[in-house]
Amino acid sequence: MKVIVDMQDDWRTYFVQSGRWELHYSFAREFIDSSLDHGTFNISEYRRPNRRFLLCSLVRYLDADAWTMELVAGDTIDAQRLAQFFAHLKERTFFGEALRFRALSPMQETHVRTLGDRLPGVDADALMASVRYQPLVTGEAYGYLRIVRGTLDVSAVRPSDLLVTEHVPMELPPASGLVTSRLQAPLAHVAVLSRNRGTPDMAVRGAVDDPRFTALEGQLVRLHVGPQDFVLERADQAAAERHWASRRPARTFVPDQDIAYRDLQEVCSLRLEDGRFAGAKASQLGEVCGLEGIETPGGFVVPFAYYHDHLNRHRVQAELQAMHADGAFRSDRSVRATRLATVRQSIERGDVPDALLAAVAAKMAGSDRRWIFRSSTNAEDLVGFNGAGLYESVVVDARATRAQISEAIRKVWASVWLQRGWEEREWYRIDHLRVAMAVLIQPFVDDVVGSGVAITRNPFDEGRPGVYVNVQAEGGSVTGAGDDELPEQVMIYTWAEEMEFEVISRSTRNGGQPILTEADLQRLGALLQRLHDELEPLYGGDANAVDVEMLLTRSGRRFVIVQARPITIRYSPGQEWRTP
Repeated sequence: MKVIVDMQDDWRTYFVQSGRWELHYSFAREFIDSSLDHGTFNISEYRRPNRRFLLCSLVRYLDADAWTMELVAGDTIDAQRLAQFFAHLKERTFFGEALRFRALSPMQETHVRTLGDRLPGVDADALMASVRYQPLVTGEAYGYLRIVRGTLDVSAVRPSDLLVTEHVPMELPPASGLVTSRLQAPLAHVAVLSRNRGTPDMAVRGAVDDPRFTALEGQLVRLHVGPQDFVLERADQAAAERHWASRRPARTFVPDQDIAYRDLQEVCSLRLEDGRFAGAKASQLGEVCGLEGIETPGGFVVPFAYYHDHLNRHRVQAELQAMHADGAFRSDRSVRATRLATVRQSIERGDVPDALLAAVAAKMAGSDRRWIFRSSTNAEDLVGFNGAGLYESVVVDARATRAQISEAIRKVWASVWLQRGWEEREWYRIDHLRVAMAVLIQPFVDDVVGSGVAITRNPFDEGRPGVYVNVQAEGGSVTGAGDDELPEQVMIYTWAEEMEFEVISRSTRNGGQPILTEADLQRLGALLQRLHDELEPLYGGDANAVDVEMLLTRSGRRFVIVQARPITIRYSPGQEWRTP
């Protein structure tokens, strides 16, 4: 519920139904002062000491049984006025004795410390720890409810399965939906894949033992994931069939490839169109590298031609064709798992020509840093097909031998035929025999204090432009975080005259202390906004944001961009922008 206090009218207080009035301004213009200007209101009423109105939201946290008062993150109200505002609301609400202030910005955190008992705060970590329901991707799913205790066997997952897992899986083949018994990192690979697929993803603590799920185990169900709650019920077969058919692409996608180009190209010379020989990951990073003032690890690419040569020289291409023509391979997952493993072994056992190894070694010579060999295919990081986490990377020592270089290249090539990648491509009707792997070889970024993922659009509220950042402390992972391990989450709003920072949670690995300083957030917000402005127009299709992976270094606190790819943010009812 939004609250407006009109200090010019003897502190007259309005409790505003936020479902009807999404903005304080809209209500104030309609019922208090029709002469109000939106732009002026946003500056004067949130950022100026001589404001007319005091503005906040009252929030009920169901799982924590908590009532909070919350300002917008960019509100610069002074501490004494905030204390008056809090006391005023405490007297006028039936839950006043339970009311606490939730700070959403570093300045507001300082006010809580300064005011002491006059502004009792609520611990954000305690709120997060109490969460029992976490909707990550809202929407509807139909599937056969399957409870998984222990490690998920990805080879046994079918697209019609609605998975209820004990742990947060590191891999997620196509499934109708995911329910985890532990909280998830919001931008972990499984959450990004679910968002890209349009399949619901949520966490319910203890779901594998929850009677709401166990009572329907093995049955065809309908799951609706909403922003506040979920609905799980038995489903009709005909409705499920219609839903499944609507989700899967109708046509086969044939990836583009140029197997004639053979130069080991520097990443920073690549542009988007070079994806035909260098793969999407490398070519998109080349676009980033071409932007002045933005740092990447650089590196170079072994193009598709060498992967193609390897398959032909060791007769793997013929093996692949025979495999895909085999009905048992396509119909039986256990057969498929065995055959794919055999293909990977064939690729990893084959020798790599000395000329290629010499050329790669020469490019790596003279560096005292480790190197990372990364996938860059024509079947990942595409508009409509994210493919997050499908393939593998390999790290080698600074002075790697040719044998180590050969092994790393072969392992990356072989990862095309990991089962998780095959299942994902199959669901999206991608022609497997046209998939090609380039190897992106880069200096490893050491001296890192945090790793992060960001989306250059507000995924929660279309009407409040901003960028969403998840960052984890050294030793943790944002994209592969485990059970109940949450990153630092910050919304950086870009719609106001100055950037606003809303702290959603602190990292569970960092003792409640911030990983990103306010100065870091200022620089990161500007960097991400620039990436959005430069890259999003290049993507086409329905892509409307950039999915960015970055590292924060200890020395100089520099942001190094290691990946940028298209993503489509879809808004559910209640998140969409509505004209006031």
